[in-house]
Amino acid sequence: MNRESLRAALVVSGGLAVATLLPAESLPWLAGFSPRSLLALLMLILGLQALGQLALEKLGPQLGLALAGLVSGLVSSTATIASMGRSARKNGELESACAAGAVMSTAATWLQALLMLALLAPDAAISFAPAAMAGAAVALGLGAWLTRRQGLRGRANPRGKRAPLQLREALLVTGLLVLVAVLVRLAQQRFGSQGLYGAIALAGLGDAHAPVASLAALEASAQITLDQVRHGVILAIACNSLTRSLVALSTGGWPFARWVMAALAGSALLAAAVLLA
Repeated sequence: MNRESLRAALVVSGGLAVATLLPAESLPWLAGFSPRSLLALLMLILGLQALGQLALEKLGPQLGLALAGLVSGLVSSTATIASMGRSARKNGELESACAAGAVMSTAATWLQALLMLALLAPDAAISFAPAAMAGAAVALGLGAWLTRRQGLRGRANPRGKRAPLQLREALLVTGLLVLVAVLVRLAQQRFGSQGLYGAIALAGLGDAHAPVASLAALEASAQITLDQVRHGVILAIACNSLTRSLVALSTGGWPFARWVMAALAGSALLAAAVLLA
């Protein structure tokens, strides 16, 4: 383990240890988050960053683009899709491999959402797990098919080398989560369910996970029901899928974007069907 890896492991493990000492009660001025859950959420983001970056650095050129997309998606699916799209446009012979990586990154979105719910609202995570697994399965299946269709393994690292621990980025993401949570809570209190879902949809266009954390915090403080959490998470991911589709189209063109759009639409539809079954 190199110095950066050791630093990442120490920070995350130390943060989790400190989190157990913080109050577990939800605080109104933290939009329903408790100090313990907020620090644990920050450590989760850092841990996912470290996992993604270390896997890419360790496996590097031996890592196929499909698996690279899945791992990179733990950091940012949108950024991964953009990077894969640019690579596909520059290297036409790797179009299917890049599309496989982009599609695989969408599976990470469902896994991240489930992890956030598990951390902040375990009951909601259990309730949402079948839908999340269905959504992830669509992306994984299409990604595997595209990889086989390509018939070779990509050798490019889609994100390049970075330190495995990006504390500033994680703090910004956590701050965004709290800000979105405040706005969602205000909309829910003022306009009821319509305000809640409207705020979730708008927030989801920019980021899929900020509204997920907001919903989890509201459910944990008994302000919304499990059904509202499940429906809200599907709505947030569906709205963010529109953004990612546009990113795929603008960076990689239609031949690349059609597979990403198919994965995003298929995942959301199957997850919604499982949820309503």
